[in-house]
Amino acid sequence: MKLLDVVFVYHLVGHERVAWHGRYHAHGFGEYEIHFFVDGDGTFLCGKSCAAITSGRILTTMPLEFHSIIPDIKKRPVSYYALLFKLDEAGSETDKLIASILSKNREIVNINNRLLRIQCEEIAEMFNSGAPSLRIAAEHLLISVLFRFFPMDANYQLPGQEETPANGKTRRTNHVQVTKALALMQVNVCEALGIDEMARIVGISMGHFIRVFRREVKMSPHQYIMRLKIEGATGLLISTPRTIEEISEWFGFKNQFHFSRVFKKCTGLSPSLYRKTYVQTVDFASPPS
Repeated sequence: MKLLDVVFVYHLVGHERVAWHGRYHAHGFGEYEIHFFVDGDGTFLCGKSCAAITSGRILTTMPLEFHSIIPDIKKRPVSYYALLFKLDEAGSETDKLIASILSKNREIVNINNRLLRIQCEEIAEMFNSGAPSLRIAAEHLLISVLFRFFPMDANYQLPGQEETPANGKTRRTNHVQVTKALALMQVNVCEALGIDEMARIVGISMGHFIRVFRREVKMSPHQYIMRLKIEGATGLLISTPRTIEEISEWFGFKNQFHFSRVFKKCTGLSPSLYRKTYVQTVDFASPPS
């Protein structure tokens, strides 16, 4: 395990604050994120599912899953810890076990809120200290927290033991090809790079590319590109004064109506309501000369 980031977000929506961390986004291959909600009301959107935010609840996102936190601005503001970490896909037994536990326990409720909050705060302090030894200690404490609070199947077997060496080699090759395609999508998110062109660049046929991509990412290449565009659009909505029409054109949508329809399908909110929800009072005007 490698701990990548630990943050404590206090009152996700507040006066003159851009709620960047709660925006619609996804993480990379092998990257998992634990969200421990200390307080507040709202909705946690992950993929096509959503869950109510309640005090003491843990919600997990898997690699490449687009997710966002939608606070209820009429009720209590949301406060939470977010712990982002990467598991070794080559596979230490501990990392494989953690991945299996997380995949089977996407949400945990009725936990010891006070104890977990103390341990999350310890992890955050050690990780953000800058000391290499304390960062290692933070990783080990996180492993302990996961094993303590996430139930484990008594009949657990390490995943992938049934694969033959040849099949394992094929899966690794597919993984490399999809990783390359994901990087291409990220770089060309505003460009009209076709699926056939991506398949040519990674060196496989378009049909095989689509099948491999679906198996690795759990969605089609087109669906993933659309979500990348919406991820970028959420950033512009809450951090710039650009109009919705300008943002729509920037990411290559046919028109503003098409952009708004896709945006709401992904985030659960219209672009205008998303901006209103996440940006309470931000002055985008140029300072007086």
